Amino acid sequence: MNAITKLLLVCIASAAGAMAGLFFSKRLKARAEYYKALLAFANHVLGEVKFRRNPIKTVMRDFMSLGETPFSKNLTEYLDAQNPNALKLTRGCLKQNEAEEVKKFLAALGGLDADTQVSQLEADKLRFAPLAETAAQHYTKYASTYIKLGFLVGLAAGILIL
Repeated sequence: MNAITKLLLVCIASAAGAMAGLFFSKRLKARAEYYKALLAFANHVLGEVKFRRNPIKTVMRDFMSLGETPFSKNLTEYLDAQNPNALKLTRGCLKQNEAEEVKKFLAALGGLDADTQVSQLEADKLRFAPLAETAAQHYTKYASTYIKLGFLVGLAAGILIL
């Protein structure tokens, strides 16, 4: 192999490693954005229940009209479900137990009187806030590390192939 081919091989391996790192960092970003959207939805519902007292499905559609979020897919699944108690949510970037918590959160919406719903929403916000904070911290801490590490692993693999 000539020098240009070797250099090209190392560059391709480095780029492949960086892309793998980018994939993992995007997963962390999606997780942080999901929880941010979930808390925004909880705040939106809380304001609606406290002051306007609109039906929950109307509130969900209003929130979805504000813009596309990672959480919107789960809201769409909830709205399309015939039986919300037998709801099967797409996990996406969530772990299994987290997806179950979100499912319980969505299933509890609209099933209580307004005052009880407000206290339930406050408790849900307190339950999801640490998860959102942890996801945001992991994203800021590890996202660039995954890309750099992927690049270095690709570079090392390219050098070892030579």
